[in-house]
Amino acid sequence: MQKSIVLFLLALNGLVLCAQDTYSYRFDFGFPAAELTSIVATDSCYYSTGIIADSIPPFNTGNIFVKFSLDGQVLIAKTIKDTLKTYETWRNNLCIVDSNRLAVAGYTVDSITKSLFIIFDTNGSPLVISEFPHPFFPVVSGVLNRDLKKIADGYLLLNMIKNPDGTSDTDVEVLKLNEEGAFVSSVTYGITSKSDRPNNILTASDGYIIASIRDNTNFAHQDIEARNHIFKVNEEGDILWEYFSPINELRGKEGRAIATSDGGLLVLTGQGIEFPAGPGFSELRWHNYVFKLDSSRQEEWGVLVRDSFHAISYNNQLTSGIEMQDGSGYAVAGNLIEGTPEDGLYFNGVLAKISPDGVLLWKRYYQHIPSQRTRHYINDLAQAPDGGFIMAGEVRDTVNAPRQQGWLLKVDEYGCLVPGCELVSSVEEPKSSDDSHAFAEGFGSRRKSSDDCTLLLYPNPVSEALQVYFTAPAGGEHHFRILDAQGREWRRFSTRLSEVTLLVEVGELPGGVYYLQCLREGKVVGVEGFVKR
Repeated sequence: MQKSIVLFLLALNGLVLCAQDTYSYRFDFGFPAAELTSIVATDSCYYSTGIIADSIPPFNTGNIFVKFSLDGQVLIAKTIKDTLKTYETWRNNLCIVDSNRLAVAGYTVDSITKSLFIIFDTNGSPLVISEFPHPFFPVVSGVLNRDLKKIADGYLLLNMIKNPDGTSDTDVEVLKLNEEGAFVSSVTYGITSKSDRPNNILTASDGYIIASIRDNTNFAHQDIEARNHIFKVNEEGDILWEYFSPINELRGKEGRAIATSDGGLLVLTGQGIEFPAGPGFSELRWHNYVFKLDSSRQEEWGVLVRDSFHAISYNNQLTSGIEMQDGSGYAVAGNLIEGTPEDGLYFNGVLAKISPDGVLLWKRYYQHIPSQRTRHYINDLAQAPDGGFIMAGEVRDTVNAPRQQGWLLKVDEYGCLVPGCELVSSVEEPKSSDDSHAFAEGFGSRRKSSDDCTLLLYPNPVSEALQVYFTAPAGGEHHFRILDAQGREWRRFSTRLSEVTLLVEVGELPGGVYYLQCLREGKVVGVEGFVKR
């Protein structure tokens, strides 16, 4: 009788959720290492570009172009690679040129490093591959592409280059190309006393806006200065205005800006601290931070997109942001670290939504559990045709091969990979004794208390990957274990986050009924059942 109740509840749960369109897929594309770095959405498919490598180490890095169906299946995957040079499209700058072409920028390395520009047809075949050395080559070499923008009569490449005066700082280059991808002009910006690190370029009615970071880390090891530097130039390259974030605040890490519909800018950056890292030496560590400038470049609001832990990491980073098409606010994505450099780092993908007036509406974490200490990077974000979000990135497994895999993540409009997660509060009142937890009797008595966690499982029944949405009161570490109907343990994992979606591989489990237990300080505080097909 008890087993019949279990199956009925799980079947009902599956019927409620089966119509939802969310997924999380990892792809190696037949290579030991792969990463998706850009994503663009159309009404009929998703296009993505990224990185593949034949071996690690040594490696020859190449570009990969992928066309995905809306349900996340690979339709086309083509690579550009060479044994004598690299094709490295690390940045999230893939753009649609027209109905037949897409373009992406990066850099290539043979004997020197050059910026790289590629035009593809919609089947991933390269139509144009152009390379551009440092504007002062051969006296100076060293150039890394940071962004690409389609303009009316061609393209703009935004590059970070070595300063030609022989100092160790970096400058900004804006490289203009014609429609065929050929060189037209080059303009550089920067000062010798500090490094200028560009992040992205925006088109405006009378010129271009460049978002960058200016800091003194090229020579300073303490008393570090880091500021968002955003400036506008006209068609001739003359600077029209400059914005700097407050000098008494450390703001750096990425520094990407997006234009907002009210004429302002949304800036994705980091709010940092200078952390002692040795005698006479400091390093910067960051909380993810988003702030809004109005059309007069006055700061309207700022909001932290941070974890609940006591310390911060130098790896926290927001990589992409969009304004919602319905005017409901902004979505930002990237990675956020669970833990600290002192006690171990766990990298989680993060997606957050912010209201138009700067209120953090929700924040979601995503983490695969193939082994302990996996690393997750969300590199790009787009709004999907159904109003949800499609994200591209990487899952890095520190134990199992292939170690680096491309990550395609589709969630609903609330950021839920497990449908219905928006209805669950992390401070939810304990459930009554007649809820679905009752059937776990015999696998540890579940005492109701303020320590209780909430577990949502999807899909259920499951074949390969179980998606677990977990919430609990903040603080402490929660452990999980999967038990079969005889009480035998099959899997164990943990998290220190109080709200996260855990992606658990269960393909190796024999078919049958299982229970996922959540434990805090050795006490079972939550149980949910699922069926393995």
